[in-house]
Amino acid sequence: MNSRYLRSFTILRTLKQSNRYVTTLSNFPLSQEKHNKKEFKTENNNLNYLGDPDTFGTLSKKVVEHNFEEDEDDIKEEKFLQDLPLQSQKLTIKQYADLIKQYVKLKRLKEAIDILEVRMLKEDRVKPDNYIYNILIGACAELGYTKKAFKLYNDMKKRTLKPTGDTYTCLFEACINSPFPKYGLKQATNLRNLMIEKGVEPNLTNYNVMIKTFGRCSDLPTAFKIVDEMISKKIKIRVQTFNHLLQACITDKENGLRHGLVVWRKMLNMKEKPNIYSFNLMLRCVKECNLGSKDDLIQLIEASQIQLQPNPKPLFIEGKAETKHNNIQKLKSPKNSMEEVCIKEDSNSDESSSLPNNNNVTQLQNITSLATAEPTLQIIDKPNKITTSQRTVPNLLSKVINIDEVLSLQEVTTPQDKFAIIGGQDDFLKEMNVYSVQPDIKTFTQMLPLLENSTEAENRLLESMNALNIKPDIDFYNMLMKKRCLRYDYNAALAVKNIIEKDRKSRKRHPLSKKHSLKLNIMTYGILALTCKDRKQAEELLNEMKEKQLKLNIEILGTLLQNATHDMQFGYILFVMSLVKQDNLRVNGVFLKHLEKFNNKCLSILEKNKQNNVESPVLKAAYERFYKIYINWLNDINIEEVLKEEHPWQQFKEPHPETLQRENINIIQPKKFYKRSHRFVKYVPKV
Repeated sequence: MNSRYLRSFTILRTLKQSNRYVTTLSNFPLSQEKHNKKEFKTENNNLNYLGDPDTFGTLSKKVVEHNFEEDEDDIKEEKFLQDLPLQSQKLTIKQYADLIKQYVKLKRLKEAIDILEVRMLKEDRVKPDNYIYNILIGACAELGYTKKAFKLYNDMKKRTLKPTGDTYTCLFEACINSPFPKYGLKQATNLRNLMIEKGVEPNLTNYNVMIKTFGRCSDLPTAFKIVDEMISKKIKIRVQTFNHLLQACITDKENGLRHGLVVWRKMLNMKEKPNIYSFNLMLRCVKECNLGSKDDLIQLIEASQIQLQPNPKPLFIEGKAETKHNNIQKLKSPKNSMEEVCIKEDSNSDESSSLPNNNNVTQLQNITSLATAEPTLQIIDKPNKITTSQRTVPNLLSKVINIDEVLSLQEVTTPQDKFAIIGGQDDFLKEMNVYSVQPDIKTFTQMLPLLENSTEAENRLLESMNALNIKPDIDFYNMLMKKRCLRYDYNAALAVKNIIEKDRKSRKRHPLSKKHSLKLNIMTYGILALTCKDRKQAEELLNEMKEKQLKLNIEILGTLLQNATHDMQFGYILFVMSLVKQDNLRVNGVFLKHLEKFNNKCLSILEKNKQNNVESPVLKAAYERFYKIYINWLNDINIEEVLKEEHPWQQFKEPHPETLQRENINIIQPKKFYKRSHRFVKYVPKV
């Protein structure tokens, strides 16, 4: 009874499970593709399957795949591994360097850097060497892109490339040309400390450029310390090092000429022959720097006499004589360094002693103290005592200083007086002849501002150039024209234009006429704009520029505007303002300053006339018309955008802009395949 009950219960349970399974299969949706599949039956032929019974998981629900966002770095890595460059598209290091040099020559720095950072590293995947980095660092240094130069230097070290001497030279040059002197000095100091820390031994070129860098960045003591370091390492100081020291002295505007003369005397004492760069730097030092006090000049002559003459001659000076025995002991001591001689101030400068005689005769002393006064020499010539071989004035550049005719010292106020200390025009050229140094056009160009403001002195300089067979260039004529314009000698300035035309015709037959030809450039017309006192002359100048196919710039218009505002010519001013809008030029701060100053000048005149009850209807009407046009003009040129300062390095982060004038630029792409000649050459034995 119990066994029958259990068997019937088992049968019912089996039937229920089979019915539930069939119901589940009947309710499952079947696609058209599944009906076409082969059917499989079970052993009892009760159930039919659409798929293979040996395949599992066909009755379960479809698994939905979730779309997860891939990481950008994973995408870049996968792309980097898949997009491998072809071997045929890769170039040699020399070919990449030639491409970079072409862009550097055209001043297209961004395109040159992209050759390294985009084409070589990303597209072609070529490992650069230090030669490529040196070219780009040198290009950044030339244009003053200091930040990028040091970034390339850091990338170079990350790639385990060893910096060379040229690398450090270019980095220091980048500090020199930086538009931010403080930033350049900071980078130069860090670089020098890094070289000392890493044990990098600088070569002579590195030392010279370090002297130039710290001098240009107004760190004169460090520049002289580097010279002392060279002496301690027994490196012979050549004339190139002294030239870099002279460049460092020029940065000190108060005492630079005194430092420069000390360096010059030191160069003569070490028997180094000055070259053309030394003389040109001394002319620049005379132009831009001051000398010091009377005592400094006396001590400088004394030092020269003690070192180079066995029996120095006395110097006659009006007033009381003073000596500084401590300075003589310092200069006679062999332990003195360049820094102590040129930089250190004399702590005992107040201590002085007079000579026992009453003839006001004092011994010449050495120079070691700093001062701010500007001395000069008052020269009295004695023709009966001077021969043609002797010098007419004392020249502090010569080995032997002729002081027979020096009677007194006076204060200096002009560059002409400072130029007389080193001999003036004639004696300076004689000193160059003593060292067999031939002056060049740059010598006379720098000598021009030091001459007297007279046409006779300038004509005498032209005669000296003609005697030495030196051809003036357009820059020299521009300087001559500008000097005459600044002293309001406009007729003589316009006469220079005729001299240029006459000189240009005389050079046509020269075999190298292209090299020596004279052609008026944009700078010439910028100087000629100083002579345009009315609108008619300005229109003639602008028409001549159009004939020469020269593009007008805002600097020339600023010069014309300055002349117009000085004479209060409203029509002339409005004409210049209309040219700015017509040529779509970007105005600068100087141009806006002239307009603002003129506007304030008109308001002050009208206010003064109103207080004095003076009627000026013409001026009032002209100003009201000008003011309306002036306000609209400021809105049209977008004054806010104009006054926004542009970072000096922004131009190197953008592609080179297309100029309005046509440029014939052709970048020669290197050949990727070379066809080799396999021509058979028959062997012929040599007899």
